[in-house]
Amino acid sequence: LMVNPANAGFNYNLRASLNYREQWKSVATPFTTSAFSFDMNTIKDQRKRASLGIGFQFLNDKAGDAKMGMTQGNLNISSAIKLDNLSKLSFGIMAGFGQRSIDYSNLRWENQYASGAYNSNLVSGENLNSNSFTYLDAGAGFAWSYGKDQGYITQNNGVKVNFGASVYHFGLPSTSFIGASSEKMNTKIIAHGNMELGKTNTNLTFIPEVYFLQQGAQREILVGNVFRYLINEGSKYTGFVKTTAISLGLNYRLKDALITSIQLDYANYSLGFSYDFNLSSLSTTSNSRGGFEFSLRFVTPNPFAQGSRARI
Repeated sequence: LMVNPANAGFNYNLRASLNYREQWKSVATPFTTSAFSFDMNTIKDQRKRASLGIGFQFLNDKAGDAKMGMTQGNLNISSAIKLDNLSKLSFGIMAGFGQRSIDYSNLRWENQYASGAYNSNLVSGENLNSNSFTYLDAGAGFAWSYGKDQGYITQNNGVKVNFGASVYHFGLPSTSFIGASSEKMNTKIIAHGNMELGKTNTNLTFIPEVYFLQQGAQREILVGNVFRYLINEGSKYTGFVKTTAISLGLNYRLKDALITSIQLDYANYSLGFSYDFNLSSLSTTSNSRGGFEFSLRFVTPNPFAQGSRARI
């Protein structure tokens, strides 16, 4: 849901996710991010080959010594249409409400230095009347999926493609603690895609992926691949033995970091861990230590079960 509101209820009937990330601990006070999201699809009429997806997301972020924080809740709504037996298309919108905050007590200003020494008793000369403000946010996007899910991987010769694009903010959220109306967050544009390629007659699946983001002068590009190996196929009829898979990922964020990841899938549950190795000029200070992230996810239906596509 953070990447695209059209993903609400798109590939799963129900999904719940928890994420926690900590970054730059080796450089300064850690930047921490925690998130929770829930989404599901609802079917009104199977004959229309369409569904309505709804989702909710909660984000909390704190950065640096000043604990510059963001707390935001988003409501996502999507409409998905089954184009044929192999492809479907979804359009989604997001409406959000949030608050930004800052703790000025740990900040030091030029006026507080006298003869090269810092003196907290000196007046900063800054306009620090407000330490928080609220804002509205919005986003929209589309997602497209083509192919057949692997199901119980015996031949493992399926191909599935996912692609989407989204736009966020539209210059709506304010970024000013002093009420400057001209200070708005830049519009953010995202494009993303991946492909699941099963290696025939093996338990190995290759998942190449790409992610592009542009926001004002800021640009982020990630490319990489996930290798998923089916450890245990699980029982098809009794359900006593659960499907188990392990995924190893290697991604590169251009001019910034190498991202390694591992994920364990057990039936409907997934537990993941990733670590960013900093490769930019900051690595001189960070010693290549970037940040780690944990994730926990529950989805229905079981993504490894036969006919596991969301009911559209």
